[in-house]
Amino acid sequence: MGIVTEIFPTFSQKPVFGYTAILISSLAIAFVGYFVWGHHMFTAGISYGSRWFFSFLTFIVAVPSAIKVFNWISTMYGGSIDLKPPLLYAISFIFLFMIGGFTGLTLGALAANIQVHDTAFVVAHFHYIIFGGMGFATFAGIHYWYPKMFGRMYNNRLANIAWGINFTGFNLLFFPQFIIGIQGMPRRYFDYLPQFKTGEVISSIGGFILFTGLILMVYNLVRSIKKGGIAPANPWHGVTLEWQIPSPPPHENFDVIPEIKTKPYLFGNSAQTKSE
Repeated sequence: MGIVTEIFPTFSQKPVFGYTAILISSLAIAFVGYFVWGHHMFTAGISYGSRWFFSFLTFIVAVPSAIKVFNWISTMYGGSIDLKPPLLYAISFIFLFMIGGFTGLTLGALAANIQVHDTAFVVAHFHYIIFGGMGFATFAGIHYWYPKMFGRMYNNRLANIAWGINFTGFNLLFFPQFIIGIQGMPRRYFDYLPQFKTGEVISSIGGFILFTGLILMVYNLVRSIKKGGIAPANPWHGVTLEWQIPSPPPHENFDVIPEIKTKPYLFGNSAQTKSE
């Protein structure tokens, strides 16, 4: 979440919308998330009071998450959008994370949880949060800071193609598992009944597509370390400190300790006005 909060303002050339709300919601997710572990145990025989308590907290943790999504989208709204690979992965993160979040509410509901507990539905939900969320956000961060880390630019066209393959393959791999999970397909089974064949086949095809996209992405990034074009100091027109020094950074980063005179994420005229 911190990674994409750096990316959205840079590629929208706008300050973060609701900066304070972003910070408070991060703390709220960390605090409430510490207490929701019991939602994995709804069918394990825990008391009714415990089930009610953990179900309630599971729903509550969705509130600060929704605040973040609203702020990220509002940051892009009306901005000067530069649809480069880091932003593509960051937008994908929002889409996939929202699917994971909504299905998490299904798992947090006691009655629905009994139906889909320990099925492929849980597998799909988990991967939409962890891979679709953390994974695609990490890919966004790698593509964002890659020029700063290596002083080279990767091939944008290959990066865009890899993103498209990854996004398509991921959804083909995991979305059918929501459906067969509702139908009753257990998780951790290597075999399946005939009624689950269609979903399993589509999911398998998606797995091969996703694997292809990941290989292409890694190939582009590794190849560009030595063969990519020389990166300028600030290829994305960012305003945070790392983009104010050469790429890659010199040993001591800054010759003189920088003096901060403005609030973070101020672009163009707004930054000039604040500094004056």
